[in-house]
Amino acid sequence: MGRYFRIEYEWDIVSTRSQLKELARSWGFDELDQSRIVRSVSELLRNVVHHAEKGLLQVERIERDGKVGILIIVQDLGPGISEISELMKKVQAPQSVESSGLKQVHQLMDEFTIRTVEGRGTMVEAIKWLKPAESPANP
Repeated sequence: MGRYFRIEYEWDIVSTRSQLKELARSWGFDELDQSRIVRSVSELLRNVVHHAEKGLLQVERIERDGKVGILIIVQDLGPGISEISELMKKVQAPQSVESSGLKQVHQLMDEFTIRTVEGRGTMVEAIKWLKPAESPANP
């Protein structure tokens, strides 16, 4: 079962960060990965506040192919991104400094996808997998 957080103001980000860090800790992530997750979500939520005004964060514990992880979904109701393919090239390019927030998310998380509909909003999904030694036997 997922947890949901409404995002509209900067202070929503602060509140969400502490709750997310505790959730990641309780699911078995070490301190380094907790920091990576929280940093990634902070970047995504800042984009919501600055570009879309309102959004929703969904956090779920997932299992796939014998792996356990955390799924982060951030959806906003903003204008969308008109040049998504160009943006993704910059995010994935090794030397790019543009779109640095999304680039950081791409680098810090294990999986990253972004979808947008111009005029209707953007959705970002990111996954961080527990390292095998960290995976709890019974969550």
